Amino acid sequence: MTRAPAELRLVADRAAKALAAAGVPTAGDGVAVAVSGGADSLALLHALRALAGPRGWRLAVVTVDHGLRPGSAADAAFVADHAKALGLPAQVRTLGPADLDQHRQAGPEGAARAARYGALWPAADELGCRWLATGHTLDDQAETVLLQLLRGAGPDGLAGMAVRGGRLLRPLLGARRAETRACCAAIGLEWREDPTNAGDGPLRNRVRQRLLPLLEELRPGATRALARTAALAADERDWLDQLVAETLAATLAGGVTGAVAGAVDSQAPPHPPWATLPDGAPTTRGAGAAWPDADAARPDAQAARPDAEAARLDAQALAALPVALARRVVRAAARQAGRPVPDAAATDRILGLPAD
Repeated sequence: MTRAPAELRLVADRAAKALAAAGVPTAGDGVAVAVSGGADSLALLHALRALAGPRGWRLAVVTVDHGLRPGSAADAAFVADHAKALGLPAQVRTLGPADLDQHRQAGPEGAARAARYGALWPAADELGCRWLATGHTLDDQAETVLLQLLRGAGPDGLAGMAVRGGRLLRPLLGARRAETRACCAAIGLEWREDPTNAGDGPLRNRVRQRLLPLLEELRPGATRALARTAALAADERDWLDQLVAETLAATLAGGVTGAVAGAVDSQAPPHPPWATLPDGAPTTRGAGAAWPDADAARPDAQAARPDAEAARLDAQALAALPVALARRVVRAAARQAGRPVPDAAATDRILGLPAD
């Protein structure tokens, strides 16, 4: 049996370590791999394929044609053909204007991202997959940290993306983009290039093409350093979650009611699904159970989760907390009540409400 190229083994090893630390998937689990046709997602697919057999995972492929540029349908067909050649089940989802329009408040890039995940999750469910895996890399993590800094994000924002967030897996957060390209080249795979990534339009493009290279020139290793910052911030956030949960319980007016009680998981996507636009929100919960009302995913619906009650915070108790803790409590209350998680400005407005 021919040994896999070293470049593929490197990417597979990084994915294996990340998933082992996350503790998932387990034997028998289905993993839907989101493949765009680019080098990152193709390298992820082949890395997971190398890992799946010995671990008992079932793989499937999902791809989304956004219909926003010439050639997108050909990219989706390329992915479907590649999955077929590998003997893997695949689904192609095509978006229409209505799919994007319902997320227009998030801007063009955010709308495309939200609509994409809105298509990926049902496809994963139909394929019988508990997990959805994406090809985000260490470079993407560094870009995210910079974007969060530019937006004035707090420590949770600087934590960037997690390897596991709900049912979403990002096994390649420890792999460099150069490594995924080298992996594809080593196995003789020509990947597709999205021309919109080369443009100077979205802020992420400019961070990728201009800011990160400049930082690497000023301080070699800047990309890895930014990703390390995200890991450190995530560790701090995880440590604080229990304190936030205890403080939230003590701050709720009338005590803990309904599903508001329990531990806080600041990595878990807030609900309703549209509230997770920066990360791409799952529209399902648990092991594939869909939310019963699709309208609950729309910003104008303001619907709580069916298993949660509204959280009523004691304003006096909240005002007595250190402001950093109070901010976390407000966001945790919204998250657990199934409400949109307020941004920094909205959180501070809530804290500024009179306590009488």
